[in-house]
Amino acid sequence: MIHNKMSEKHINTVLQTFNVGVNPSNVSVTPNGKYAYVTNSNNYAIPKSDTVTVLNLRKGIPKLTIQDDSFIEPYRIAIDNNGIYGYVCNSGSPSSTGSTGTISIINLKTNKVSGVIVGFDGPGGIALSIKNAYVTNYGAPGGVQSGNGTTVSVVDLKTNKIIDTIQVDLAPSALVLSPCHNFLYVICYVDGNPGTGILNVICTKTNNVIIKIPGFSGPFGIALSTNGHYAYVTNFGSNNFAPYGTTLSVVNLKKQCIIKNIEVGIQPAGIAVSKKFAYVSNYNTLYADPNYQNLTPGEGTISIICLKNNELVRPTISIGQSPSSLALSPDGKRLYVCKYIQNTVAEIYLE
Repeated sequence: MIHNKMSEKHINTVLQTFNVGVNPSNVSVTPNGKYAYVTNSNNYAIPKSDTVTVLNLRKGIPKLTIQDDSFIEPYRIAIDNNGIYGYVCNSGSPSSTGSTGTISIINLKTNKVSGVIVGFDGPGGIALSIKNAYVTNYGAPGGVQSGNGTTVSVVDLKTNKIIDTIQVDLAPSALVLSPCHNFLYVICYVDGNPGTGILNVICTKTNNVIIKIPGFSGPFGIALSTNGHYAYVTNFGSNNFAPYGTTLSVVNLKKQCIIKNIEVGIQPAGIAVSKKFAYVSNYNTLYADPNYQNLTPGEGTISIICLKNNELVRPTISIGQSPSSLALSPDGKRLYVCKYIQNTVAEIYLE
């Protein structure tokens, strides 16, 4: 059987690799599936390397690299449903005391920064509804410091101003809206130790936390089933990797509890969910020497979980070093994987 000129033997294999910028941390695909935007977070602080790379997915090549003075360790990007704007979280802002954390707005037609939203502290995660953006404040050098944040900012996308602040648990790392947009799910890393992570459930009508679900271990990524009944949370583990995480938690949102922890690989990080499967990136990068020296990447992989029975299925996909953020194409046939240390994005053919 032939799938879009590709044979069965190519399914779940790397189709192509894109060169991007320094330390790609997140990838977001436009609604029409033609382009992907990659935030290059530049953990090495190389001048003029805080950038966003635009990939032409139809031609299979990078289209251009966007540079702007407003970018400060750009970490995640969210694209609106109309494919008009991209919102970039500048996770390193504020970089100094007295300044403010920012989100840069990219006009996707011109691929230039058209505005900046202010008032954040280490913005790291972002989710968009039709009217609002919800942004996690993880903490930054000029603010409360990394990992010390305890809030989510609500932004009015019409005025591009913060209109509310929601108190959550320590170190909110990622978030996702329910399909109906009535609920916001925020995972809080806390201290990264086993069982200390917390999922905060927020009612978007009141912007209040209504439920807290405990029991996660350094939660890093979150995605929902297409019907919104389940959440899937990657347990990355502690910042010093002692211990490191190895599981994906399945949360029954109606019962408000973790119903299963699935063993995947070392340091599960990114998560993407289709109708039938969940895809988990296993970062697998550890310190080879004491006192957090000699950071050494192992072989990164993608684990596949069948959502019908929440069981791991074959094959485990070899992907190279340091796979982090994941994104599916709108038709669910391609998976895009940021490889943080290798400075590339891989495209996996799924069907």
